[in-house]
Amino acid sequence: MPNQAWTTTSEQTLLTIKKAAEVTGLSEHTLRAWERRYELLAPQRTASGYRLYDPSTLARVQAMQELVRAGWSPKSAAAEIARRPPDEPHGVDPYAELIRAAAAMDAATVQHLVGERFDRGGFEATVDNWMMPALARLGEAWSDGTVSVAGEHLVANAMMRRLAGAFDAARRSHSGRPVLVGAPPGVDHQLGLLAFAAACRRAGVPTIYLGAQVPLPAWRDATSRTNAFAAVTSVPRSRDAERVTRIVGQLQAAPAVPVWVGGRYQHLIPAPGRQLGHLIGPAAATIAAARNE
Repeated sequence: MPNQAWTTTSEQTLLTIKKAAEVTGLSEHTLRAWERRYELLAPQRTASGYRLYDPSTLARVQAMQELVRAGWSPKSAAAEIARRPPDEPHGVDPYAELIRAAAAMDAATVQHLVGERFDRGGFEATVDNWMMPALARLGEAWSDGTVSVAGEHLVANAMMRRLAGAFDAARRSHSGRPVLVGAPPGVDHQLGLLAFAAACRRAGVPTIYLGAQVPLPAWRDATSRTNAFAAVTSVPRSRDAERVTRIVGQLQAAPAVPVWVGGRYQHLIPAPGRQLGHLIGPAAATIAAARNE
């Protein structure tokens, strides 16, 4: 009956959309939108047209939800679940194989998994929907002792090699003022910045990548020597905010160079620092648009 939460057939128990929303914590609107946009979700219908979710469909909904929470876009999450073998549990951790390989220091498997992901999907989508969430998951595995520091470095360096390859492959005869990309003093984290630099090149922006731990005076020197139209850095930790704020101040002396900031704690940087958001693909598009203003 339409006003019932549950309907039972001879083989299984079915949920109405209202009950499915309660179970998953998603809104009915989101469930309808996912059904409309992705063929992966196709609940049954009663004679009156009411949706009924069987256990398999509900499992796919919950698997999509887990991936979205991990940072995947709904579109990429749906494609990932559709890719999985039919007998693979839908609630499986999408990074479990990578974590196991890192824990075992299995370099060949790590290299294969990273390469497979970048070969299968578009660069920006892979970075935003898989690589960055995978790094967060790897950090959790290191924190709970599952993966050693060496295992974490093994994965990071496999990713770094792919990003460097993408950066070099995007080298074109772009002319005009470049954007400078680098990490602030005292910061070694550069996977996100290198991915961003590659995405900028792919977006047609002349890009100079400075790497990790760029000293404060070097930012002014580099912008002066290259006539850069902007500089990009990141705030991966809250304690890095002061260093980045000093970079922003350093580059305000005439001629002023705008500083765009990414990273988890970018919101701690006051104006005139400019936030780039947390997705690399859209951030590169923002810089491309700024260059054309």
